[in-house]
Amino acid sequence: MKRTKENWIEGHPQDRNGISGCRIFDGEDLHYQERKRAQQETQKKWIEEQKRENEEKKRREEEEERQYAFQTQQANRMRGLLEDDLESKKRMMQSSTRDANLQLSREKKEKERYENSLKLREENQDLLEQKTIRQVPPYENPLE
Repeated sequence: MKRTKENWIEGHPQDRNGISGCRIFDGEDLHYQERKRAQQETQKKWIEEQKRENEEKKRREEEEERQYAFQTQQANRMRGLLEDDLESKKRMMQSSTRDANLQLSREKKEKERYENSLKLREENQDLLEQKTIRQVPPYENPLE
């Protein structure tokens, strides 16, 4: 590889050579520790940000779950109230139907008794009429 230009960032090559000779080389990473520390700080910030995001996501999911549980509880409560109301209405309808049937039964029995009593009266009346028709008046001699 051919070197086309000098690296003058650290000064002139003659200035780089101190008493001991070659101390700084071209391509040498003099800021390795600083760069590594900066990368570690950046990585640490990213990890902290991910932790915060995960905690926020977990908190949102727990809140959604809590709201869903509350909504489900309210729906079950409302369903229970409606079922109780429906059952009470059914009981009231059955009670009113039973009472109406009992009233109709009483009326029917009363009507049957009345018709039976009328029938008995008519039969008694007929019997009395037939008795009077069949009665033979005492014999009276017309000649006497």
